[in-house]
Amino acid sequence: CGGPLRPPPHPGSPCYCPPLPALPLAAAAGAASAQVSLYGLLDVSFGKSIADDAAKKASDFHFGGDGGSAQGNSTSRIGVKGSTDVGSGVKANFKLESNGITSDGDIPSPFFARQAWGGFSGGFGEIRLGRQDSVPFQAMIGYDFNGASNGVSALAYSGFAPWDPRATAGRQSRSLQYILPTLGGFTAQVGLVPKGTVAGAKSTGSFGVTYAQGPISVSGAFESKRATGASDFKSLAASYDLGVAKFMVATANGGGTAKGQSFGVVAPIAGVNVGMLYGKNSGNKGSAWEIFANKEILKNTYAYAEIGKADAKTGTDGQGMAIGLIYTF
Repeated sequence: CGGPLRPPPHPGSPCYCPPLPALPLAAAAGAASAQVSLYGLLDVSFGKSIADDAAKKASDFHFGGDGGSAQGNSTSRIGVKGSTDVGSGVKANFKLESNGITSDGDIPSPFFARQAWGGFSGGFGEIRLGRQDSVPFQAMIGYDFNGASNGVSALAYSGFAPWDPRATAGRQSRSLQYILPTLGGFTAQVGLVPKGTVAGAKSTGSFGVTYAQGPISVSGAFESKRATGASDFKSLAASYDLGVAKFMVATANGGGTAKGQSFGVVAPIAGVNVGMLYGKNSGNKGSAWEIFANKEILKNTYAYAEIGKADAKTGTDGQGMAIGLIYTF
């Protein structure tokens, strides 16, 4: 996920996972102003993932990059991003974000594995080229109310999250994406990864569209198959915010056993954000659930607790948990 766990910024917010804050480093003088920022997220926790429990491993202390970013809630990382006014209402932008930082202080190669892209934005929208999150992930991640937890994500362990949890999904290199300007509550994004980016891969096209107005948010996403023998991915999700609680339902189909339905709820209770997510796989009939709670206890510092379980039909029979702190800068 791109940010820490926190309550939606307002009752109608379609996204539960806000961008990380950043620290300004420099600004260039003259007509063109440049802003370069250093940012990051650190997740420290005690517990074990569902996969670790299935492998009979004990609970332990973890940093957010342990196990290939499979522990705790979020992935510890650092990044740098920038934006420069290049004239005529156009800005040049870039973002470089590291791989997960482990408890040993290591950052596995490639260093900028999470994000490495450049592009331009203006009244026409935004164009990006490079390594970045897939279009389905960007369009649908806001419906995972626990920010796609590293260790206990019910939507990932059930195998059909609306943001596409398959091994072939996630971030893409040499990805060209265009984000259209928001119009009347509608936002849309399209993407293209050409044939040859990955050995044996096909050219892949994708799109995501969201309508968010007041308490209602509805999104759909599609990505064509990435390789011969693979399947197209498509998902649809909706959420409604009653003020006292926010609900979501979603369906996704990535072919084979990567298909099913999910629902979730999140609500502020005595100042603590509490929620649950459940996924039922219609391919292998497996299911997974998670229960979570989090709260901002200091500025940019969040405490969280979460527990989740996947049954044997999902292919991972285990129960995970974590208690931890997330600090963003």
